[in-house]
Amino acid sequence: MEVTIRDAEPGDASSLDILRAQALKAAFEDEYDRKTVGDLVATVDEELSTWIDDDQYLVVVAETEVTPVSYATLDRQDGTLLTIVTSPDYQREGFGSAVLSRIESAAGEHGHESLSTTVPRSAMPFFDANEFERIETAEWHGLLGIRLRKPI
Repeated sequence: MEVTIRDAEPGDASSLDILRAQALKAAFEDEYDRKTVGDLVATVDEELSTWIDDDQYLVVVAETEVTPVSYATLDRQDGTLLTIVTSPDYQREGFGSAVLSRIESAAGEHGHESLSTTVPRSAMPFFDANEFERIETAEWHGLLGIRLRKPI
């Protein structure tokens, strides 16, 4: 399967919204009630379409010949990974790591020595595998999360 890693374009926003909703539902529907999952779908990355058009942010997309399968967002100003999402149908195939690698390179190019993020506990296996250090517990969209950092 051929995969392209590229910067997001304004026309990608609706496809990425669908991808995000699918990923969040799959990740949290067994752990949280329907309202909590609905709130996450409604609020996580609610500004994505604005970020795509704003030079402060970099949104990177991994796509197959058919559809986007993963994306990640970097705040270039402070070196924060705002989000990384992979379709449930394409997880554990390297797409998340591919967009993360592009984000890490971009953060380094903007003078950052590390990349920081706050993630839900369920995402820790991915971030452990990608050598992020646990810093402290923190809030992630109203839920218990973990603040992480990775030297780059």
